[in-house]
Amino acid sequence: MNHRRISSYERSARHRRKRHNRKLAAMSAAVFLLAFAGIAAWIIYTQNLQKSRHVTAGASVDMGDGYRTVTYKGKSYQYNSLITTILYAGVDSKGEMKENAAYASAPRADSISLVVLDKKHQKMTIIAISRDTMTEIRRYTISGYDRGTYVSHLGYAYTYGDGGKVSCENLREAVAGLFGGIPVNEYAVTNQTSMTYINDLVDGITVTVPNNDLAALYPSMTEGKSVTLDASNVTDFLQYRDTSVSFSNEGRIERQQTYVTAYIQKLKEKLGTDTQEIWNKLENMEPYLQTSITKNKYLNLVNLLKKIEFSDSDYWHLAGENQEGTAHDEFYVDEEALQDKIIEIFYEEIP
Repeated sequence: MNHRRISSYERSARHRRKRHNRKLAAMSAAVFLLAFAGIAAWIIYTQNLQKSRHVTAGASVDMGDGYRTVTYKGKSYQYNSLITTILYAGVDSKGEMKENAAYASAPRADSISLVVLDKKHQKMTIIAISRDTMTEIRRYTISGYDRGTYVSHLGYAYTYGDGGKVSCENLREAVAGLFGGIPVNEYAVTNQTSMTYINDLVDGITVTVPNNDLAALYPSMTEGKSVTLDASNVTDFLQYRDTSVSFSNEGRIERQQTYVTAYIQKLKEKLGTDTQEIWNKLENMEPYLQTSITKNKYLNLVNLLKKIEFSDSDYWHLAGENQEGTAHDEFYVDEEALQDKIIEIFYEEIP
């Protein structure tokens, strides 16, 4: 097996680019804060994952010349080139987000989402992906040597990197592989400290509480009640779950989806009237953001966001089955349901 080590020159170059890109692109990360979406899903994952990502429950995908054209269930499809995909992840850490000299010790990606912006159809789709999804991820040694891929929890793809660009790229590679090799164009990663900054960008969000998971901590947060989220409660609303209860991530996902849907609608309103105010607030968020999005890309994305449609029905959870693992819960994707959704969202039938 060949081993590749990240050079000191590459690390230095990344460090110079990182500060520039974070500040310029902070708005885009806020727009796609969908990272506060995880997953609660329900059907059985096929054991063919390690053999082939395109062989599922009696239906196969012929990738042809890669992801651009595919044959699925007897029909031919072409990739929609007017789609932009953005990986959003929220990692389980607090404080400033910095690269580490040692690899394989970064925090876990706690919430993972793929944002799909379809310019052709003026539509946004959010695909929530469980951090516990069992899929192929790349491992690095502490010294930064590439040890190849193996099947583990998707959230650990970030962990095995350097806590900086390598971690982000590693997670991006794993998500692209999970979706059959389609491009994941950009990424934006934040952490727990970012939550209050993101919430403040739109002066707080009022939501209808979807469950009773937080009733013991916050008597006002019982199912069906309306509550305004601010610096005192937004982190718990988005992050808390009872780790002693199996699959407690499901209740958290309900809250995250409620928040994200309300947030995007309010942000679109703010962009029409308070663009400069939001930009000024974002400067305070700079240490808590990692992104590949440059200024030009950011401007294009914001303009697109103003035009596209998004509703709660456009927020989709990856289907599959939760199982109790040895150390952590495990989520096994329903591969056929995933392939159906990939075709629906990313492809158009060739006449």
